[in-house]
Amino acid sequence: MTLTKLAPRMFVILTVVVALLGGMGSGLARLGWHMDSLSGSWIQVHGPLMISGFLGTLICMERAVALSSRYRWAIFVPIINAVGAVMLLLLPGSILAKGLLTTGSAGLLVLFGLMIRLHPSKDVIIMACGSLCWLIGNTLWLAGNPIYLAVHLWIAFLILTIVGERLELSRVRRLTALSERLFIISTVIYLIGVFVTIANLDTGIRISGIGAIVMAAWLLRYDIARRTILTNGLSRYIAACLLSGYIWLAFGGLMAVWKGAVYAGFDYSLILHAFLLGFVFSMIFGHMLIILPALTGLKVNYTSLFYIPLVLLHITLILRSAGNLMYSIPLRQWGGLFNVLTLLIFIGVTLLTVVRSQVSRKTTYIHKNP
Repeated sequence: MTLTKLAPRMFVILTVVVALLGGMGSGLARLGWHMDSLSGSWIQVHGPLMISGFLGTLICMERAVALSSRYRWAIFVPIINAVGAVMLLLLPGSILAKGLLTTGSAGLLVLFGLMIRLHPSKDVIIMACGSLCWLIGNTLWLAGNPIYLAVHLWIAFLILTIVGERLELSRVRRLTALSERLFIISTVIYLIGVFVTIANLDTGIRISGIGAIVMAAWLLRYDIARRTILTNGLSRYIAACLLSGYIWLAFGGLMAVWKGAVYAGFDYSLILHAFLLGFVFSMIFGHMLIILPALTGLKVNYTSLFYIPLVLLHITLILRSAGNLMYSIPLRQWGGLFNVLTLLIFIGVTLLTVVRSQVSRKTTYIHKNP
């Protein structure tokens, strides 16, 4: 990979990592842990940092790389979003940061428009709907609306991006027309609920919760992970991440139906983190060994060490969720702290694996070319 291609990618990846660390620090500060002054100043933008800054930039980068052979300018979309994330760290809540992130989400929607033009399919359209939700959520936030009004649109961006990809991969099982219709129905129910939240938060959250439950049931029934969990190695690990994530998606949907409109506090945290930590980060854990080589060109070998952070993620999130359900501040605080430590362990295992993989690659090359 040439320097002109590598430099912007490394800037984006570095920004993604910094946004993640800033999001984790601000999350601990929100829970009441004594953090540094920077983390304290980011308390109000914890959600935007994690969703738009970290995950939004990462997804923009994935799509830009996929289209880079046809559209070289596509790399500017994740760069703009990454600059927005940097501005969010430097000037929390500023119009400039919000504007750049909104521009980045508009750029992602354009990229999906190009993808639909090149490969029109249901899965790409669903992912495009997700990017539209992100753009609408960012626009509401830019216009001065509270985060609790935008956050469900942001969550829809992530959920629809993931389930769209899973629909594409599930075609390997040769889905019947009925099973595809069931998937579309569940997605439509979810989308209706998400859009209704703009006008009526309580009704919208409950409808989207029903959609999330139905989507999770469909994924647990039809996703190829049901087969690959019976295999070995990387395929089995990814399947374990996916299936456990689908359970959290269903749980988040159940809590959304039960709790309805929530604006802050225990119930708010319960619903959001079931979706964002339980579902989304399970997907990240499972796909990192695929995403990282695609973005950096680095070889990353699978190791069973990845099961350690995966198991810890679910244990610590159960602890945190129990604290929210019991309205226990200490239990929620400790659960949140262990969540962050789990993510740091995952980063550590990933870095260790990258280093080992490069050493193994060089050793193999030397042996083949003495």
